[in-house]
Amino acid sequence: MSVKTKLARKAVKTTAKHTAFGAASKIARKPLRSVTLLAIGAGIGGVVGWLIGRSGGDEPFEPVAPAGPTSVVTSPAGKSGDNSTEHASETGAIS
Repeated sequence: MSVKTKLARKAVKTTAKHTAFGAASKIARKPLRSVTLLAIGAGIGGVVGWLIGRSGGDEPFEPVAPAGPTSVVTSPAGKSGDNSTEHASETGAIS
């Protein structure tokens, strides 16, 4: 593992610990404020999620259908004008 990767991981770990400690400290000092902010955030998140869900339209998402079989020019049935060993299948693929 490179030095850069180790430093990045250490920075993320330290930041997470600092954030968790700060949040726990604020909750202990001002529980009503913390609960209020959490409720406001949850409410805003719910409204945004609801709006995003509605913006998709009334119809559910349908993926684009794959293209139909391609046509392959083959010799008429019963005639083999060439000595080719290639044969067209029902889907148009040549084997």
